[in-house]
Amino acid sequence: MEIVALETGFYLGHSYHNKNSLCREQQPPGKRGSMKFAVKAWSNGGKARTGVLYLGTCPSPLETPALLLSTRKGLPHFISPDLLPSLPHPDSFLLQVSPLHFLEGPSVTTISNIGGLHQMLRLHDYAFAAVARDSIQCLPESDSTNKLGASFETPCGRRLIKPAEYLQMISSMRPNIWAALADEVPAWVSDKRNKTSVDRTIKWLDECIELSPVKTYMCSFWL
Repeated sequence: MEIVALETGFYLGHSYHNKNSLCREQQPPGKRGSMKFAVKAWSNGGKARTGVLYLGTCPSPLETPALLLSTRKGLPHFISPDLLPSLPHPDSFLLQVSPLHFLEGPSVTTISNIGGLHQMLRLHDYAFAAVARDSIQCLPESDSTNKLGASFETPCGRRLIKPAEYLQMISSMRPNIWAALADEVPAWVSDKRNKTSVDRTIKWLDECIELSPVKTYMCSFWL
């Protein structure tokens, strides 16, 4: 499981992940199976590798490095849901979703009552990887982040997201994989701010583990 987090964070397409993150696996209602990762090959003298990722919801294993499709509220930006099955399989089975997209609605209670993202979007054969930020609309705002939570620029304005609120979103959406809340900072910040970022991320990691209501596989990776 330690390998799964590293593979998901750095080879599946989300290059801005803070390295202090937690990934968990959750199974949607009616689905069985576990998440597994197997290394197929290592590069000679390097750290690159190829592997296979098995997820309970996907009918076929995913070879990594793999494509992580960006979405808006769980649906890809560039294609309508009825055409999604026309994309190459299994390369298009893994969808990245930002829980912050749902700040505009529907509410976490509504999503939970429906049964999570898989039920709401009718994408039972796809896997969702939840990350707080995206690369377009919900961007981390490190200057406004504080010890209570991470700040993001969103379509709803600047929002401070606390671990408890974030875990409530995750619990209602039930993604296959999710990354813990992180204090992300740009490369040019001072050493002091970098240290603060690491300390906050570790603290939020502990809070995410404590608040998570689902007993799932989990793993973390560090600076």
